[in-house]
Amino acid sequence: MDQPVNVMNAPALLIGCAALLVCIVVQGSTVALVMGKLKPRLRGLAVQKRSGMAHLLFFISILTLLMSHLAQIMIWSWFLYWPGIMTNPHHAVLLAGSTYTTVGFTNDSLPERWQLLEVIMAVSGLFAFAWSTSIFYGLSQQIYREED
Repeated sequence: MDQPVNVMNAPALLIGCAALLVCIVVQGSTVALVMGKLKPRLRGLAVQKRSGMAHLLFFISILTLLMSHLAQIMIWSWFLYWPGIMTNPHHAVLLAGSTYTTVGFTNDSLPERWQLLEVIMAVSGLFAFAWSTSIFYGLSQQIYREED
């Protein structure tokens, strides 16, 4: 019987924390952009009763945040491919997307030694999606508060 591999190993933790840090910077920068630049414009459009333009800007804000998530999936895939944990970039993107979104649509799994990365990736995605959801809610309040 094979000895179990310690998934709480330093290389996996180090790579996972580095990728998580880059993802937090991307998510935080995108949130700052949306809240700093787009939210005030959205509020102004809503106050001016320009509902169509306000909704369009709301959708642009959502698209901006969603692009941030796609970028984070690419970051995770790079952290899987670059150090040689995965040798196929296509599979790295699929695994990163499947794990980051916690959908789990791919059957591929990392070797035991690197499986901690999958846990960190999933937590990263959960956190980022929750953060985006709170921004979506705040933005929608700018539109619908004024429409009452």
